Amino acid sequence: MAGIWVRRAALTASLLGAAAAAQMVGFSVRMAQPERHEYQVTMRVAGRTGELTDFEMPEWMPGYYGILHYPEYVSHFRVTDGGGRALGWEKTTAYTWRVVTDHAAAVTVRYDVAATRAFVATNYLGATRGFIAPPGLFLYIHGKLGLPATVTVHLPPGWTTAATGLAAVPGTKDEFRAPDFDVLYDSPWLLGTQPTVSFSVRGVPHEIVLDQMPAAVNRAKMATDLKRIVTTATDMMGTVPYRKYVFLMIGRGDGGIEHLNSAAISFNAGMLLSPRSYRSWLGYAAHEYFHNFNVKRIRPLALGPFDYETPNLTTMLWVSEGLEVYYQDLLVERAGLMSPRQYLNVLQAALNEFENAPGHRYQSDTESSLDSWSTSSGVGANRATSISYYDNGALLGAMLDFAIREGSHDRHSLDSAMRYLYRTYAVRDRRGFTDAEFEQACEREAGTSLAQVFSYAATTAEPDYAKYFAYAGLKLSETTAPAPGAYLGMNTQALPHAAPAAAFGGRGRRRGAAPPPPLIIRSLDAGSPARAAGLAVGDVLTQLNGQPITPAALNAVLASDADGSTITLAYRRGGAAHTATVTLAAGRRVAYTLAPMAHPTPLQAAIDRAWMARIP
Repeated sequence: MAGIWVRRAALTASLLGAAAAAQMVGFSVRMAQPERHEYQVTMRVAGRTGELTDFEMPEWMPGYYGILHYPEYVSHFRVTDGGGRALGWEKTTAYTWRVVTDHAAAVTVRYDVAATRAFVATNYLGATRGFIAPPGLFLYIHGKLGLPATVTVHLPPGWTTAATGLAAVPGTKDEFRAPDFDVLYDSPWLLGTQPTVSFSVRGVPHEIVLDQMPAAVNRAKMATDLKRIVTTATDMMGTVPYRKYVFLMIGRGDGGIEHLNSAAISFNAGMLLSPRSYRSWLGYAAHEYFHNFNVKRIRPLALGPFDYETPNLTTMLWVSEGLEVYYQDLLVERAGLMSPRQYLNVLQAALNEFENAPGHRYQSDTESSLDSWSTSSGVGANRATSISYYDNGALLGAMLDFAIREGSHDRHSLDSAMRYLYRTYAVRDRRGFTDAEFEQACEREAGTSLAQVFSYAATTAEPDYAKYFAYAGLKLSETTAPAPGAYLGMNTQALPHAAPAAAFGGRGRRRGAAPPPPLIIRSLDAGSPARAAGLAVGDVLTQLNGQPITPAALNAVLASDADGSTITLAYRRGGAAHTATVTLAAGRRVAYTLAPMAHPTPLQAAIDRAWMARIP
């Protein structure tokens, strides 16, 4: 279950030696007055300590790619040895408490944690319910993330539920055991009096824990439908890789985070009463569930083992999150819970939304992934000047799937590539994959180069959607309609790209922002005003109307100007400086529609059938 982190545990054990390996960590969590929104935590360390011991708290949670500053919520920190003698300590970093442990054989650390925000990545405690986000509640000993830990949860009177993906210690209901801190930090709790609905897939128990759920919601249907989705996903992957799985439906809100054998999902429960919204919710649940394969086990190298003190950067969130969006609704359709036409409508809507937002002219999916840590896990970015690796990654996932199916004459698919990645890197090698290894796995299944699809992930070049959708027997049509503002007709990227790591200190703190980089033209629309003015792919734009050019400034001009307006662009080409005056055209919006071809080839028809194949 914790195989993806086994190399950290083995390395830690070898470094600690026999004496340190005997150390044990136990936590006790109390909620004396839950209405005061504060947890009381006791950490007991048994086993010989050193002269000094650093106790640390993560700055972020796995699955949420943004700094959350958990240590700021800790108060009333105090430490004693086994005899009750107070030990001295001082704060040495934003997330480190250095304690003079003086080789004590046992140490007890006590502290309180404020829990006021009901969110999937933060601790919450109220009069009737609670949510534990483990990285923000439990300290670890520096350099000893491989130690096992137990957690005892003391519920307030009248509370009955302490739901988590962690296994309970045999013979107990309130004590839980984690083999190491990576697993502990990946195992949230939902607390209160929430009811539970259960089902089984391949003999493995699954629980749905429902918080703030209206009585009118059909809970039996929820369980039946989620069982079909889990069955579809595990049949596709050929395994159930955990001993128990828990859906933590944590109540009102907006957000979901995947974990090793659970998912924390918040949403407006009223959406379950509308058929259309219910289908959206199924996709939402499928997204977080399928992450137990894609991210928790099939993952880029950067996504485990983790450095909890600083951003863990990767260019591959378009795979880890974007392919997840692609699969979420496809799994719902394959499970028979959405019609093929409804699924095509979802894909069509995603294409229209992405292509008509200006951000795709400036940022690639790999850049969006790197920028995630400065944009609240990618959801807080300005869509006028950036893209979502969720949205674009889903479209890339469809094109990648179709390209593999076409290249292999429908013998292989993105599904089989995911199975290969799982068997090879998660199971055999017990590690993440590199960018190159992901590409090689897909090309292995396709039997041909997929360089064009991967180039779409790394640039702002306009994808040839029609070509790839045609592989699956789908005809893509497009029409244009007037839209406010003006039309220029080019896509650009920042040059050079400034990695967001430079914007953070070692503890996730902001440094001064760098000046905006120039923009390089990556593609031009045929017959566009930019092309008519003599601009070319590869030109480096430096100024707009005499001022340094930025995506925001360019978008502002296009939004305020109209047909016939002119702008001046300064640019470099081959080391020489040039200036172009561009006469803008009327703003336009493109409408895309997807429909089955009237006369597909045998291969196109076969791919269409296999792609959306349903379970019985």
